[in-house]
Amino acid sequence: MKRFLLDTILCSLFIFSIMGFFASVTMFKVFDIFDPIGDMFSDFELTDIVFSQLQEDPIADERIVMVNIGNLSREGLARQIEIINQFEPMVIGLDVLLDAPKEWPQDSALTRVLSQTPNIVIGEKLVDFNEEKGEFEMTIKPQDHIVQEARLGYVNLITNAKVQEDLKMCREFTPSEMVQGEIRYAFPVRLAYAYDSIKTEKFLARGNDVETVNYKGNIISFSSAQYGMKYYALDVNDIFENNFTPDLFKDKIVIMCFMGDYLGDTETVEDFYFTPMNENYVGKAKNDMFGGVIHANIISQILDDDPIDQMSKRTEIILAILFCLFNVFLFKIIYGAMPKWYDGITKIFQLIELMGLGTLMIFLLLIYSYKADFTLAMIVIALSGDSLEVYHGVVKNLFSKERRKEVFKINRRFWEYQ
Repeated sequence: MKRFLLDTILCSLFIFSIMGFFASVTMFKVFDIFDPIGDMFSDFELTDIVFSQLQEDPIADERIVMVNIGNLSREGLARQIEIINQFEPMVIGLDVLLDAPKEWPQDSALTRVLSQTPNIVIGEKLVDFNEEKGEFEMTIKPQDHIVQEARLGYVNLITNAKVQEDLKMCREFTPSEMVQGEIRYAFPVRLAYAYDSIKTEKFLARGNDVETVNYKGNIISFSSAQYGMKYYALDVNDIFENNFTPDLFKDKIVIMCFMGDYLGDTETVEDFYFTPMNENYVGKAKNDMFGGVIHANIISQILDDDPIDQMSKRTEIILAILFCLFNVFLFKIIYGAMPKWYDGITKIFQLIELMGLGTLMIFLLLIYSYKADFTLAMIVIALSGDSLEVYHGVVKNLFSKERRKEVFKINRRFWEYQ
């Protein structure tokens, strides 16, 4: 039994060494020929199916109203804010960078309106992340005469994109960041705090550096271009033409942001992201959500007290090790007791395990808002059956003097035959 258990551990180590080898050769682009296939699935996670296919149709979140700013000048923004503020919203979020100075008439109009609007949060952008310090070096923010520091929230979202044209998949965000030793809060966190400080403080008390966005829906447009089902949205001219009822803004969170030249404009790439809600969840073709709407989804999950808990990397590794040891132990018994049935039985068992873990990942996220990651476990399960045969047929034989002699004898006979 001791020898059997030792063999189980050694075979498990062999499986993890195979995983490490393939991880290293992938790093060095050995398999570039498969890049097109890899690119198709690189933006896909199994749990995306929950957001894009399995969720129930969400009820519109009446606490939040989206307003498209289009390509308005600063004078136009000032006029929009003036109109909205007449209807007493709880807080206004302006998701636009006001860093570059404009001509005096434009700047003065916006500065005057902002000074008269205390319930407003304005976007800033964090730049130049210092890996060693774990903080940003600076921010791109409005000039001091436009807005006070206390009313800023950073609009950075986590993606792998380097330029606007790259695929910008957004699954996560950071609630807070450090900038030169000073803590800064995310734009949606600032807005949620202004609406309900108790729930926001509870969310921040989780202490997670990174949170997963619990997506619930996109925008509902009052104009002819209607798509989505979660947040009310007004187009640029809807504000100026009073195409809304006064109660729409009363005590609400209003997010003013760019949502295309007009609502329904899907040709732009500016501040337009891929999300797990994209119905084409493999090989996504079109962006599906503007940055401001992502902020709205973050606010909803804070106010609904509905964050997504995520499995730690440590737990993922431990589960992978346990599954590996269990599979190797079981497959070694089958290998010794029923060698002729080995391939068929192990493949069926592996298929059941993989389907079971995949279903469990979806179930946990859908029902309990828990994002489990069984990726490593699924890899070791997929490798365990064939790797055990390689371990017994090749690796163990290499450490046997008699078995090595057999290889040399066969090799010598081959050349004599030739």
